[in-house]
Amino acid sequence: MTAGRPRPHRPGRPGCSGLPAAAALSGLGIALTLLGSFLVSMDVSVVNAIQPAIGKSLHGAGTAAVSWTITAYAITFAATLVPAGRIADRAGRRQAFSAGLGSFAVGSAVCALAPDLPILLVGRVLQGAGAAAAQPASLGLLLAVTPTARRAFYATRWGAAGAVGIALGPVVGGAINVLISWRWAFLVNLPIVALALVLTPRALPETVRHPGRSLPDPPGAVLLAGAAALISLAVSQVTSWGLVDVKTVVAAALGVILGLAFVSRCRRVADPVLHLGLLRERRLALLTATTALYAAGFFGLLFSFVLFLTNVWNLSTVEAGLCITPMAATVVVLSSRVGHLPARIGFRPPLAIGAGLIASGLIVDAAIENGHSFHVVWLFVAVLIGVGLALCYLLLGAAAVANTAATDLAGVTAINQCARQLGAALGVASTVAAIGPHAHRAANFHLAWLICAGFSALAAVTATALGSERVRRPGWRAVQAGLVGSSEGARDAE
Repeated sequence: MTAGRPRPHRPGRPGCSGLPAAAALSGLGIALTLLGSFLVSMDVSVVNAIQPAIGKSLHGAGTAAVSWTITAYAITFAATLVPAGRIADRAGRRQAFSAGLGSFAVGSAVCALAPDLPILLVGRVLQGAGAAAAQPASLGLLLAVTPTARRAFYATRWGAAGAVGIALGPVVGGAINVLISWRWAFLVNLPIVALALVLTPRALPETVRHPGRSLPDPPGAVLLAGAAALISLAVSQVTSWGLVDVKTVVAAALGVILGLAFVSRCRRVADPVLHLGLLRERRLALLTATTALYAAGFFGLLFSFVLFLTNVWNLSTVEAGLCITPMAATVVVLSSRVGHLPARIGFRPPLAIGAGLIASGLIVDAAIENGHSFHVVWLFVAVLIGVGLALCYLLLGAAAVANTAATDLAGVTAINQCARQLGAALGVASTVAAIGPHAHRAANFHLAWLICAGFSALAAVTATALGSERVRRPGWRAVQAGLVGSSEGARDAE
C-alpha cells in the first residue's frame, strides 16, 4: 500500500478510512451527508411541480422552453460529474462538498431572482454543477465516517434520503407556489445550505488529498454537454419545428457530430471524461442501456404528470403534488427493503420486473385517463409505478458496480450516473415533443405516457438479458461502498 493512503479497516478497529473512531459516531456528520442526497433529489421534483407557474410568470414561456429548467440541470450534472469527482480527489471531499453546496446555493439565488428564462437556465446550470460536486462527495464522506461493517446500512439510507427528497418535492413545491411564489421554492435552499456550510467543517473530517492529480479532459466535457443539448433541442422541438425542418435537422446533425467527436476523444486521450472502453464488457453495456432507458421513462413521466394534473384536470400545484405523493411514498417505503434482493435472487428479476411495472402503469394510464378528475385508478397506478421505481432506483447503481474490480469502480459509477442524466434529458425532450404546444389535450399526454412506457419496456428487455448471478452478503457491503462518483471511492473499497 502506498504512503499516505488510509490503512484498511481491521476487525476490532472502530474507525475506518484512517479516521478516528469518534468520526464514525458523529450523528451530525451523517445527517449532513444525507442532506446532500436529499437536497439535490428534492430540487429535481420541486422544479417539476412548479414548472406551470414558471411558464405563466416568465412571459408565458411554453412547455418546451420551460422543460429546459430540467434538461439544463441534467446535462450539466452529466458533463461535470467526473471532473467534479476528480476535484474532490485533489482538494478533499469535504471541500468539494462545501464548494458544491455553495454553487448550488448561488444557482438557487439566481433562479429565484431570474427576470427571464435565460437567466433562470443559468441558475439551473450552476445548480447542476453544484449537485455534481456535492452529491457524490456526500456519499464519499458518509462512507469515510462510518465503520466498514455499517457501510451497506448507511449507503442504503443515503439512497433513501434521495427518495424522501423526491417524495416531498411535489408537495413542497406546490405549497410554496400557492402560499408565496414559485421563486421561494429556490430561496428555501439558501438557509439550509448556509447552516450546512457552517456545520460541515465541525462535523466532517477531511479525506486524503491528491493535489498532483490532473482534471480529466475538459474539452471532452464540453463536447458531451454540447451533444446532449443539441439532441435534446432537436427532439423537444420536433413538434413545433417539424421533423424535416432545417432547424431540427441541423440541431440533430450537430448533436450527433459532437457525440461522435466525444466518443472519439474518449478513446484517444489518456484521461477521458468517461472510460468508454469499460462498455466492451457485455453486462456493463446492458446495465448502462437499462439505466438510460429507465431514466428516460421516469423523468418523462414525472415531467408529464404535473402538467397533466394542472392543465387537464385543472388541479392546483398542491393538489397535483398530493396526487403524485402515493408514487413517491411507495418508493420511500420500499427503498430500504429492496437492498436485500440481490443477495437472494440477483439483480435481473427485480430490475426487469420493476421496469415492467413502470411500463404497465403508464399503459394503463394512457388507456383510461379521460381528463376529468382524480379517481381510485390513478391511485392504483401511482402505487404500481412506485413499486417499479423502488426496484430500479437503488439497484441499478448497485448492479453497475457489482463484481467490478476496485480499480474500475469510479469509472463504472461515472458511466452509470452519466447515463441516468442523459436518459433524463432524452425522456423530458421526448415527452415535450409528444405534448406539443397544446398542453390541455389529454390525448397528447396519452401519447407521452406511451413513449415513456416504451422506454421502460425497453429497460425491462435489456435487464432481462443480464446474467443471473447473486451477490454474496459480504460482497454486498463492497458493492454499496463503491457507489461513489470519484476515484477516491475506488481506493476506499479496496
